[in-house]
Amino acid sequence: MTDNQHTPGPWSYSEGTRTIRGPQNHWLASMDSWDGAIDHAANARLIAAAPCLLDALRGLLDFEPPLLSAKERKAYAIARAAIAKATGQ
Repeated sequence: MTDNQHTPGPWSYSEGTRTIRGPQNHWLASMDSWDGAIDHAANARLIAAAPCLLDALRGLLDFEPPLLSAKERKAYAIARAAIAKATGQ
C-alpha cells in the first residue's frame, strides 16, 4: 500500500458535537446542521468511513485476478478511479 497523505484512520463522528475526529481524538471537521434538507449526520458518517473505504479498495486491487468479466473490469475501474480521486492522482 502507498503512503497516505491524509490523517490516518480510524476516523469517527460524534453526533453530539457534530465533529469528525481522527486518532487521539484530533479534530478533523465539523458538520453544521442548520439546513434541515441535508442529512449532515449521514454525510459525516460517510466522511468518517473514508480511510477505511480507501484501505478496502486498495486491498481489493491487491487481489485483482487476471481474468475478469466485463462487469468485474468495470468494478475494478471504478475502484481505481475512486482511489485516484481520494489521493489526488
